[in-house]
Amino acid sequence: MNYFFFLDHPDNELRSSIDLFNKPPSKTWSKEKLYNVNVHVFYSDGIKWKFHYFKTIKKNDYLTINKDELPIDFQNKSVFISLNKDKITDSSKLINENYMNSIPAWRANIKLKSKSTACSYQGEIPSSLTEKNLSLVSCSPMVQLEKNINTYFYLVNLNSNPGKIKFKINVLNKNKEIIYTDNFYTNTINILNLKNIITNLNEKMYIFTSKDKGGVPIYFSKNDTNTSLSLEHTHPPTEYTIHGNRIFFQKEKKNFWLD
Repeated sequence: MNYFFFLDHPDNELRSSIDLFNKPPSKTWSKEKLYNVNVHVFYSDGIKWKFHYFKTIKKNDYLTINKDELPIDFQNKSVFISLNKDKITDSSKLINENYMNSIPAWRANIKLKSKSTACSYQGEIPSSLTEKNLSLVSCSPMVQLEKNINTYFYLVNLNSNPGKIKFKINVLNKNKEIIYTDNFYTNTINILNLKNIITNLNEKMYIFTSKDKGGVPIYFSKNDTNTSLSLEHTHPPTEYTIHGNRIFFQKEKKNFWLD
């Protein structure tokens, strides 16, 4: 099972939306039996998961949701999405249903849009990650801080337990020097404006790390007029190798930047 999410942004001119699909990306590689599924939006209040049934998607159909269509009490929350066979209510733990098993991964189209343009990427949070204690190493050449352009770093964290736990993230340069430290939270769409953090515009590579927690690292860039938008993400270290011991490579890469 996969979970999805809305990307929040402090710029009120930007809208967050998501395209959900109740079908696998390739029928050739997926033998999943399809059902009509219930779309639930949910957030953590620090003690429980607060669920709201939004709509039902029929099998082989799709649905677009704008975050500003959600109930008022969801507007200022870090909101996640699940597709469930049954309607569910508030819970102290996420319910992992055996659904959306697919190669390639069963994803949603996660989008930010302005009045004149939009950007998106295909993403998901596998349920297996909500049960793991992750760490973070995201090496990114995608920081754009030219004149009139800002880049924001997102770290999307989702755990099965609804508690909100504070953890530390570091921003390093290529020489492994820590140039900034901040606190993020679990079960949150964390966002960091890099404009006032990164002052050396000649440096193009930065590394975002955390020994304590991980998540989905995303980089969003926009110009001041919101006529140009860009969403990018970095892959887990295992995705940079094709053959051999991929877990060994991931461990070596993380140890290099975390030590």
